[in-house]
Amino acid sequence: MPSLLTDGATTMFLDDGTVACTRQASGDDFPLIEDLHARCSSSSRTQRYRTARTGLTPSQWDRLVRRPRGRVLLTTPQDNPSCAVAMTSLAEVPGEPNVCDVAMLIADLAPHNYQGRGLGTRMADHAAELARSLNFRALSVTSSPANWRVWLIVEHLGGPTLPHTAHLRDMALLGALPSVLDAGGAVDLRIPL
Repeated sequence: MPSLLTDGATTMFLDDGTVACTRQASGDDFPLIEDLHARCSSSSRTQRYRTARTGLTPSQWDRLVRRPRGRVLLTTPQDNPSCAVAMTSLAEVPGEPNVCDVAMLIADLAPHNYQGRGLGTRMADHAAELARSLNFRALSVTSSPANWRVWLIVEHLGGPTLPHTAHLRDMALLGALPSVLDAGGAVDLRIPL
């Protein structure tokens, strides 16, 4: 399995003192991505993909890492460079060349549980900085109304403050948030950069 830590990696200090490193992924990193998906619960994968997907095919991974205005970032603990614990993808939203879609998958199965340790927030900051360097003007974040971790990150990035409960969908259906709920029941928000 290829090592994740290479020149050009960004170092991040998590809330518990763990040091993580992030770098841009390539097509050769598919074994690391397969391993990352195995470190994620079905709930995490479903929240990321909005379907009961167990992983990516080699051709899906290849398309993901080769998008012209997109990037995929992989994260590993500094002391274990062959263990991917997170993936962040950035992609131009079709028909909206100034908007960058951001999505994350963070390992949540022991012993590699990296959720709730500040990694998502650090990755979001890094993704926003990278999106600015790619000349995007806004981030797009789409997730389930119940995914409160995402809404904390959206708030951190300067997006709207949303209730951190599963009642968000009910609020939208009652008309309190009519413009952010898509037909599939997910919330889609734009965050200016």
